[in-house]
Amino acid sequence: MAVQDPYAYPGTDVLINIPGFTDPEGWKKAETAVIAQRLGELADHPISGNFDLAHLQAIHARLVEGFYTWGGQLRTTDTGPGGTGLAHCRPEFIPAEAERIFTALHRMDYLRGRDADEFSAGLAWTWGETTVLHPFRDVNTRSQFVFFNHLATEAGWIIDWNQIDPHVFAHARTVAIARDEKGIEALIRPALLDTETVTRREELRQKMAEVNERFFAPRPQRSPCQLDAELNAALHRRTRDFGAAPPYRSANKGPQPPSL
Repeated sequence: MAVQDPYAYPGTDVLINIPGFTDPEGWKKAETAVIAQRLGELADHPISGNFDLAHLQAIHARLVEGFYTWGGQLRTTDTGPGGTGLAHCRPEFIPAEAERIFTALHRMDYLRGRDADEFSAGLAWTWGETTVLHPFRDVNTRSQFVFFNHLATEAGWIIDWNQIDPHVFAHARTVAIARDEKGIEALIRPALLDTETVTRREELRQKMAEVNERFFAPRPQRSPCQLDAELNAALHRRTRDFGAAPPYRSANKGPQPPSL
């Protein structure tokens, strides 16, 4: 017998929401519209913070404000990427794992002063680990999108998401749970632009302002095999165009941030 999700209306997958939507289509359409607006607001007016769990919680709370009552609150149930058989971090371990991840980020000085290879390596590791963390019941991807774009800007880089397929990027993050973050790095590295370049190019800046809405828009789904092929192609292009990526993990100590 399936266990009832305490975050959802009984007998449904619709998350309990403040406006009271109970039909799946209406609920998801309303949620998408609300969060899309907030994504735009946060792109123009980022939430200040220390790039830690509290900072991520503040972003999440703002994105779902007025729609869910649990904005910024750590989840209390197990979750995992649907249909994969994988699991995110158990709820009771989220605070300790978050401390590990964001302490490592702090020790890397939030990736400031790095060249493109070093920055993409550090960002991919941190994003992969935060994907496993999955601290909220929902709206994790969009919260992380805001968080890591802000981090990139503060470190002197812009990620040109017009160059990255959202479904392939989502697949790369799932692969990071099961294996490693090399796919995330392979997608991010070719899309990096320094902030001065973006500031000088008005057309590109305007395109970047449209990314939030476009990146999360519905797209035709592809099979895992198709996504694997596209991710492998991205890994090949990354090596061909930029050389070997920096190392990601210590063979003796398990998952570690890159030594930058």
